[in-house]
Amino acid sequence: MVVALDLAKRICPQRATVVDFGAGPGLFLHSLGQARNDIKLIGHDPFVAPAYPEIKYAESFTHIDDASVDVLTAFEVCEHLYPHEIEQLLDDATRVMKPDASLIISVPIMYGFAVIPKVLNWMWRHRKTRTEYNVEEVLLSTIGTRVVRPENPRDTHKGFDFRELRETVGARFTVSQVRHSPIAWMPWWLSSQYFMICRKAS
Repeated sequence: MVVALDLAKRICPQRATVVDFGAGPGLFLHSLGQARNDIKLIGHDPFVAPAYPEIKYAESFTHIDDASVDVLTAFEVCEHLYPHEIEQLLDDATRVMKPDASLIISVPIMYGFAVIPKVLNWMWRHRKTRTEYNVEEVLLSTIGTRVVRPENPRDTHKGFDFRELRETVGARFTVSQVRHSPIAWMPWWLSSQYFMICRKAS
């Protein structure tokens, strides 16, 4: 949340319109609005009811005007989308974003050394003694080798590859900035989260 707010506040122009895809109850937009009361806040989430009255929710992207959005965000949501849903999101983003608008995406890094603590944390949170990964898949993921994703991505991060998502996004947008979290200067294989700031391709 801290990194997301920092990035959004830095690139939001005055009186910007910000749309958060997969907004959940709206905590990110609410926090952004508290820091920048000049911003118009729009959330979209078909599965979660809004919790903050100052946020307008769009039932679908068809209710958002063409070239009306200054910043479009999608935090920790793309890893739960099917490939055709990601393509639809990028189609919608192309339509609703202004020519100089920004698209900010964050996703978990499920390869490199972060995999082991993430798998252990998943086991602890779900009170399970076994993980959805087998030992071979944990080892392959740790060295950056792709493992098979489950057919249904809705409730799992297993096998999600941010590198593949970047290729997909990069075919439609210019990736102008990348940031790793929790420590920005650490390489991706020692990081747990990946942020992309993207612009419309010229």
